[in-house]
Amino acid sequence: MDPVARSANGFLLARWLLRVRDLSGRDQFTLTQGLMAQMIGARRNSVSIVAHMLQQANYIRYSRGHVEIIDLDGLTRTACECYAAVRSHYERLRLI
Repeated sequence: MDPVARSANGFLLARWLLRVRDLSGRDQFTLTQGLMAQMIGARRNSVSIVAHMLQQANYIRYSRGHVEIIDLDGLTRTACECYAAVRSHYERLRLI
């Protein structure tokens, strides 16, 4: 198993990055460590470690608040299974 996926903060951050991508329609966006920490309910230093792990796995590029998803499939595999459910529900709501 991917070391990032073994981390609760890893799969939560992966899920939130995917949601930001879904909602913005872009692979590149600006998110501070503080905002990412609030999104996943973790400390900024935990976000720093997890973002570094995602970067080492070549799923994202992250520097000074700028995030770029470079391996969508890898990031999706890392996210918790609830991401697919959340995305599916969101897509259904958009069609209403």
